[in-house]
Amino acid sequence: MELLQIQVTYQAEQDRILARFSFGEAGEGKEKQEIQAHITRRLLLQLWPTTLQALATQVVLNKPEAAHASADIVQMEHESLLKQMREDGGFANPYEAGAQTFPRGEAPLLIQTINFNIVAGAPICLQFFPAGEDAFEITLPESLMHGFCSLLQAAAREADWGVDLVIPGSERSATASYMLN
Repeated sequence: MELLQIQVTYQAEQDRILARFSFGEAGEGKEKQEIQAHITRRLLLQLWPTTLQALATQVVLNKPEAAHASADIVQMEHESLLKQMREDGGFANPYEAGAQTFPRGEAPLLIQTINFNIVAGAPICLQFFPAGEDAFEITLPESLMHGFCSLLQAAAREADWGVDLVIPGSERSATASYMLN
């Protein structure tokens, strides 16, 4: 099944981030499936540095000649891919909540751990490990991985957890470093 949409929102009543992943075939009338996952503040604090490391590792594997500048390349790719997604209307489409089936149940799964599988020339595969349940995998091509990062950043800001998810080399990162010195 193809990943169709991702939605990441903060749920104040749960004090958790809800990630929704919609799968199926593109088009009207096609069956859609959805998996929902809760991400806690604790998990987010572990997830963000690992995500940045996974993005940098992917750069090293796919562009070994640029390994010395992997953080800069991650930042440039992040900005470029998000700009392209905005121009293509990727963030403008509302999440379609019309899933017919919920293979992992209709209630969000409480995620304890997320592992990354990274292979040269392939999309990043995230393995979500819910409490007391079998893991599930989501494969994200580079553009969707950066889009997922952007959605996590927005949800963390809305949560007001005091967590600043920054891509190294970005303007916010440079400002934060300058202000700390």
